[in-house]
Amino acid sequence: MTRIDSLRAGDPPRIGGYELAGRIGEGGQGSVFLATAPSGDQVAIKLLGSALTGGDDDPGPGFARESEILRRVAPFCTAQVIESGLLEDRPYIVSEYIDGPTLQQVVEGEGPLEGARLRRLAVGTLTALTAIHRAGVVHRDFKPSNVLLGRDGPRVIDFGIARALDAVATGSGVVGTPPYMAPEQLEGAQVEPPADLFAWGSTMVFAATGRPPFGMDSLPAIVNRILHRDPDLGLLRGDLRDLVAECLSKDAARRPTAGEALMRLLGARDRPVGFLLSAGSAAASGSPAPPHIPDSGDAPALSPGASRPPPGAGARSRARRRAAILGAGVTVALASGALVHALTRDGAPARPEATGPARPLPEVTSVPPPATTELRLPGLGTTLHENPGDTARMVSFMYDSKGGSNHYARVRGTNRFEAVAPWQEPLPSPDGTWLALLPWLKESTPQPYDFVRLVHVPSGREYIVRLTDKPLQNFNPAWSPDGTRLLLTTFDLSSGSRTPVGFAIVDAAAAKATLVRADTSGAPAAAPFAWSPGEPAVALPFGAGPRAGLRFFDLNGRTLRTADGVGEAAASESPFAPAGKRFATGCPGAFASVCVWDTATGRALARFRVPAQSAFIGWYNDAHVLLTDKSADPHKVVVMDMKGEVLRVLAEIPREEPGENRGTFLFHYMRWS
Repeated sequence: MTRIDSLRAGDPPRIGGYELAGRIGEGGQGSVFLATAPSGDQVAIKLLGSALTGGDDDPGPGFARESEILRRVAPFCTAQVIESGLLEDRPYIVSEYIDGPTLQQVVEGEGPLEGARLRRLAVGTLTALTAIHRAGVVHRDFKPSNVLLGRDGPRVIDFGIARALDAVATGSGVVGTPPYMAPEQLEGAQVEPPADLFAWGSTMVFAATGRPPFGMDSLPAIVNRILHRDPDLGLLRGDLRDLVAECLSKDAARRPTAGEALMRLLGARDRPVGFLLSAGSAAASGSPAPPHIPDSGDAPALSPGASRPPPGAGARSRARRRAAILGAGVTVALASGALVHALTRDGAPARPEATGPARPLPEVTSVPPPATTELRLPGLGTTLHENPGDTARMVSFMYDSKGGSNHYARVRGTNRFEAVAPWQEPLPSPDGTWLALLPWLKESTPQPYDFVRLVHVPSGREYIVRLTDKPLQNFNPAWSPDGTRLLLTTFDLSSGSRTPVGFAIVDAAAAKATLVRADTSGAPAAAPFAWSPGEPAVALPFGAGPRAGLRFFDLNGRTLRTADGVGEAAASESPFAPAGKRFATGCPGAFASVCVWDTATGRALARFRVPAQSAFIGWYNDAHVLLTDKSADPHKVVVMDMKGEVLRVLAEIPREEPGENRGTFLFHYMRWS
């Protein structure tokens, strides 16, 4: 929490309509107070020193004009400016109060940041600079003490105050903090947004190493290094190190913009991704529509009769949202054409075994062939046991932990995986034409809306598709069997938990999304929609216990029919077998068992027991299912028949011991068309 000191003798009791409650801090520009607004909300007030204005008899007009610009900055990872004014001859600025220490205090007291924590800081502060620059403001004094680490993430403060002071100052001089100042700033040139990127790079080095990249000794030595020496980047690694190095270029023209830097950290590539497509692929030819890059004024397309999502303060429960995203013990999913399984490495509690006879399905498809190849996933201890005749093969995976993020996609037609966008869930389309990239850490996305990135694999061109306004956010991506549309389940996260409200359908070729509201009453928390086979429709689990079932909808959200009393969803995305003639659920009134039903009639076809410590993933083919057996170390992905017998091990996943580095491992099994 922020330390609040008592007011001193001589401090005003009120500033404007705000009652002062204590002192937050003091610096060269003035004093910062905690105050209470007439509404009862807490605010921070920066009261600037009269000496900074040079004793101007009337500093008001210039200061008011410049400080008004600060109010235009969108409140994305910034402390929003509320108003400004004058207390006698001293200007003041009222802003949102952020309860949290500065980055300077955290690093000096706890040590450098690393892993996901450092990554979130980089993304959040770039988000702030993007919003600041978009409003036509240059920060000019970006540094660790101007970054607050609040409960909902990093917030940048004091942006643009230097320019506001310039409007009323009578003297001249360089404004800034030397270890974080750009070369052009030190030389007295006009300060533009690239100077903020230089300061951002220096601040990231401080966050990762505990010291700025050009030292902290004498001022002449620091200035000489900034102007003539290379920066010391310390332990920075990977794409963040590369980006920081570019931001610390002596030549301002060689630095990226804040928006470009942000999109790179969010996974945008500057190279084509054709490596995902082999030469013999049957991917569609031709070029898709021009890229659709939405701006803050765009709105997601809505189906007829649907209401626009309510605006909301998506930041107020980000910590709880992250827990909802990453904190579950086990999540399983089956997408149409792609099997998905997410597993947190701390395992899950066992369930009691079910009783009852196993009944095989009347027809049988080919038995899974024996494994002929062993393949180790890069960066993990997981081993795949594959056969070229497998009907489902792992095509992408991601592993996120405190130590970092690993996201890979298989090079089509090979046994090689290559890195793709970090911190995003990758899902290729069944024909390999498209790669969908869905942000995994939703609180790290800067926009007031959720989005998905689509990569047209043959050309390598990328498209950002806006989905829904926050707090509505989208999860559980699933491609249609023909690979032309992407289905996502839309959840309301305003309460801190995932409540389904409908679904979004993305037309890949048009790079457009449609939000469809539907009757989700009775749906379990975090329950996803799935493509319904044989018709342009989707299905959603509803209810609990013996009365649980499936509800079917057309693509306008109208209820078509229900399948009652078939049990709770066994897979968290699609329960349907590849041909669509049958689906699987947890057997009604039983544990550790799977029931198979006829999709058209709802007639029971089979029931079989599974290991108590297992998670149903989905279908290998129409007569065999995939499960994760967690009863031993390593965990195993296995193929099981309708009698409950394991026929084949597809993967071995070592279980990590509980600790700080455990994370979430998610992978996709794809049936390439």
